[in-house]
Amino acid sequence: MEEFIDFDNLKRPVLVQFYADWCAPCRTLSGIIDHIEEDIEAKVDLIRANIDQCKDLKEEFFVRSVPTMILLNKQGDIYWRQTGVVAPQEIMKHVWQVDKE
Repeated sequence: MEEFIDFDNLKRPVLVQFYADWCAPCRTLSGIIDHIEEDIEAKVDLIRANIDQCKDLKEEFFVRSVPTMILLNKQGDIYWRQTGVVAPQEIMKHVWQVDKE
């Protein structure tokens, strides 16, 4: 992910998945997200950020362990944050609620 994203001026909510290639739980979570990616992207934009390559983004969101997911509303505020592997139903619950504020 090389592009700059203005998190203060989003057109849609954004789900950021922080991961590392060397992280086994990250691979598990990536598989879950791959399975529900179409449903996620129907409601929010999905960004996958490798912490070894996106160090500025990792620091901006104070990510200290992976996997971590951060769901931002359209105003760029953190709506939901989760570290660790999460069930797809839990992810979708927050994705469907983020724009109903």
